[in-house]
Amino acid sequence: MPERTAKSTTSIASSSAKPRVPMPFFIVAAANFLFFLNFAFFFLLPIWVLRHGGGEEIAGRVVGVSGFAGLCVLPLIGYLLDRFGRRRFMIGGAVAASITSFAFMTLDGVGPLLYLLRVIQGIAFTCAFTSAQTLAVLFAPIQRRAEAIGWFGVSTILTHAISPALGEEIVRRWGFNAMFATGGVLALLALAMACVLPQPPELESDGQGRRIDPAMARRAVGTAALAMVCYGFGFGATQTFVPVLMERFAIGRIGVFFAAWSFTAVTVRIVLGSASDRYGRHAVLVPAMLTMSAAVAMLVFVRSMPGILAVGLTFGLAQGLLYPTMNALVADWSSAHNIGRTQSLFSGSYSLGIASCSFFFGSIAERFGYAAMFSTTLAITLVGLAVFLTGPRRVTWVQID
Repeated sequence: MPERTAKSTTSIASSSAKPRVPMPFFIVAAANFLFFLNFAFFFLLPIWVLRHGGGEEIAGRVVGVSGFAGLCVLPLIGYLLDRFGRRRFMIGGAVAASITSFAFMTLDGVGPLLYLLRVIQGIAFTCAFTSAQTLAVLFAPIQRRAEAIGWFGVSTILTHAISPALGEEIVRRWGFNAMFATGGVLALLALAMACVLPQPPELESDGQGRRIDPAMARRAVGTAALAMVCYGFGFGATQTFVPVLMERFAIGRIGVFFAAWSFTAVTVRIVLGSASDRYGRHAVLVPAMLTMSAAVAMLVFVRSMPGILAVGLTFGLAQGLLYPTMNALVADWSSAHNIGRTQSLFSGSYSLGIASCSFFFGSIAERFGYAAMFSTTLAITLVGLAVFLTGPRRVTWVQID
């Protein structure tokens, strides 16, 4: 089916008025929202593992294998996005996510089929989310890039509040199979939204006979990617092991934590989403990184519902600013011929940290306790901050000969 072409909104031409965010941007966000409603149901998968005889180590590996599978195909996906377009990979990812969600209904325990389905889910996630994220960057007006990416991120974060709480209720009433079936239907709805998307505009040069300094761009994107690997450990530890910790210590409903985190992150993106567009990326990123490290530090000690709520609020504050602002920074250093690859590197670096933490740190929690695991995670996030501070602070240009 031929793709319609949206009018370019990424020109760097100056304008006194704020440019309008085009409708295709919101269609991408809506499709992403439906896809992530499916994805976030599987935040409860560690609980499924525990109830089928597994422990923290197995639960972590079941979560982590999906991330590693996505990472294995990420370089290829990034190249193909730039070569063949983004929409078809978003469609393919939604189809695969739906099929695997329904296939989970056939499982009766931890075994090879579970790991195979998680591998397929990881590849589906990489296709769908990397495509959607790249489309959002391309549809967003460049003068409002961080603000628009923050709005796009709301479509992800809201699902972190909705799906775990809804999933818990579905499981309580009808069981895990009903939750898996609901997820499959949601992925099909995401597919329907992706099918109506037009072709996005391409990134444009600044129109002054210049291009971004490629050496500085590699350094900036490289330090950002390494920092996101480290902070991916912080996200992975929180997303994967807070539900398990709450189950082990009988702290309460897991959905409460995700709701607190999501509410704060959404509020921050609405209120402060344009901060880095006005004051600079580093002015927002450094405090956000320190705040995420503080949330991880709290998990070393917290074992009660008030403490879990405090962690959720702190973590939401950090995540609400960190991810979209770093994404905007990477886009600032990108060009029309490599935007798919830089966006893949950005999301892949974060996913690498999440997957590594999920896959390996369950054994630390099982052998040495949660305090040791979260202390290790805290140290890794601080390394990420140190790495980021070595990168360039502003985009540098060179003349085109």
